[in-house]
Amino acid sequence: MSYFDRTHLVFSGDFLSDVSTVNNDPAHYNNATFKPEYQIPREQGSPIMNGWWNPVGGANFIFQNCNVQMVSMNDGNIKDDPTGDFVVGAFITGPSGRNTGKMVDLDPQEQGTSELWAIKFRLVTCANELLFEGDLKPTPFRDLQYRQQDGITSNGQPLGGVWTSVLTNVKWGERANISPFLQELKAKTKGNKLSINLNAYGYYYNHNDGRFAMGRVLGTIGPWYESDPDLFPACRRLYGIYNAGTDEKPKVYFGSTNFVVDQDWKSLRIDFGMSFPISNAVGTVSMTENLYLAVSKSSLSDGVATSEVFLLEHTFEMIGQVKYQTGDHWLNKTGGIMSFDVGPEHMSLLANHQLVLLHLNDDGDYQLVARESVDGYYLRADNFVLRMDADSTAAVTLYAYQYGKPLSNTNITVAMEAPTPCTPVSDKNPISYIPGINFPQDGIKFSPGATGDLNGKTSIGLLAQRIFKPRDYIDGQIYLFDYQFEGQEPDPAFGVESIYVHLRDYFPVPAQPKWEDIEETMIQFANLYPIMSKYIVDLADPHAVAARATILRFAFSQDINDPLYMPVTRDLSEGKRLTILKWLDNPIMPTGAPTTKQPPQKGCPPESLRAESVPTYNRLQKLVAAKQAQNINLDSTPKIFKK
Repeated sequence: MSYFDRTHLVFSGDFLSDVSTVNNDPAHYNNATFKPEYQIPREQGSPIMNGWWNPVGGANFIFQNCNVQMVSMNDGNIKDDPTGDFVVGAFITGPSGRNTGKMVDLDPQEQGTSELWAIKFRLVTCANELLFEGDLKPTPFRDLQYRQQDGITSNGQPLGGVWTSVLTNVKWGERANISPFLQELKAKTKGNKLSINLNAYGYYYNHNDGRFAMGRVLGTIGPWYESDPDLFPACRRLYGIYNAGTDEKPKVYFGSTNFVVDQDWKSLRIDFGMSFPISNAVGTVSMTENLYLAVSKSSLSDGVATSEVFLLEHTFEMIGQVKYQTGDHWLNKTGGIMSFDVGPEHMSLLANHQLVLLHLNDDGDYQLVARESVDGYYLRADNFVLRMDADSTAAVTLYAYQYGKPLSNTNITVAMEAPTPCTPVSDKNPISYIPGINFPQDGIKFSPGATGDLNGKTSIGLLAQRIFKPRDYIDGQIYLFDYQFEGQEPDPAFGVESIYVHLRDYFPVPAQPKWEDIEETMIQFANLYPIMSKYIVDLADPHAVAARATILRFAFSQDINDPLYMPVTRDLSEGKRLTILKWLDNPIMPTGAPTTKQPPQKGCPPESLRAESVPTYNRLQKLVAAKQAQNINLDSTPKIFKK
């Protein structure tokens, strides 16, 4: 059950994420067409993007003003006051003397899975006494969905996302031994890990309200069990089907909501913290509609649509009303986690029937807002974002469930998506052509299918081949793999999920590297990370780089899980990294003599493949636009439902 366990704590507060945005535009990677103004922030409201909204960001991720709001004990007792347990009110911090960690995209052409790296999570008392600490396993966000109804123009981003992970190498402070909650948590958890979930929303692209580059976070921590995935909870899910926007610009609230059915305690727990609509960027709830959870007696397969779907009362069994509270207190205090007692008949029905979220409208009709998947199937990859070097191998672990139970001996199919077309230079894109992805198709060999074990667990093997600059001016290539149950059509409520791989270019290390061997890479770093040139060293100048060889050698030598690792985007091939280190040991300055370089592979797929690549291309474009709050529905929605 992971963070859903009856034993869990809830914290809330802010996070600061000063991501660098020069590298959000793939065309900015082209050294030949880069301009100095791409390092200047875009003026708010201007159509001229320049370096987007934060070109001098350092990619830091920092918890700010985060405190424990409440704890739940195994017996169901809730403590939300320090007099019940002094852990309530404790602070979430990072290690002393350095930032908490980093937030980075996988690639400029895959920005929908931004990851947290190198985060040290510490829970301390007001006197800075350690209660526990652990290392957050790197994790991408998932489940991007609409959250804000109003106030969107203030912060500029209506979507929220979820990071789920584990804290590893957990160390407990002495004071933890006198907290009843922490004693219970420590006794329950396994493998020296803790499960953690971070629901984020209300991020500020705009310089308003003193919250630029800040967002809100609702955190939940619980025990981790041996059978649990690391990067998502073993649970059941609701999927939103009502589109409150338009077909062109949809707005689906309650898009993805995790829940568990607890047979031992005859209860249901649901995480509305990841999906509940809010009226502003700090988590204020203003909606007053009547919402209910129920169990459908028959199978439902409705997909996302602007039309309303109604259920007759005899077609479902009511579990209970969702008793949320208006204002900014409820979400921030409880994390949106709600528990419902479930009677024996309803528990029996829930074992093999879909949970539904209903809205009771003014006419007394029950509108279907969200439903569980058809037949309760749930398949998800754990480590679904990977960085690979040529000639390396990797395994992606997948888990299959049906109505929350492991689905044994299940066949899974995996397919590489089609190559996407190049975007040519045009009036809308005057900088440079944008290369396609998923090409060459033989860049990664993979298992096209697998069969799960008795616990519903399986793995897909990947073998990286040698590729040579298929995207010309962007290192490596992005590959997407779709997976699903064999013989099943995608559920119309949520479609298919994907595995994202960045395969780095093959780059043999020269015996005696010259500046010309690393020049292209170093100039690109200087262009894309102006914070380095402004405050540390001009990476485009070989003499300046040589003068700072010691500090640069230190940065390029760090483990990838270290916050000081360079480059921060973690997209540099091992061959190029070793070449840079070798040059720093013996800087050979440019001579002007030409160097022999591997010619790039063609970055655009053959014409015969382009037609089938259009859906993939469009989906990626929408993901990038959604993350950057471009071309999505920014209209206020004071009332989600029509009645």
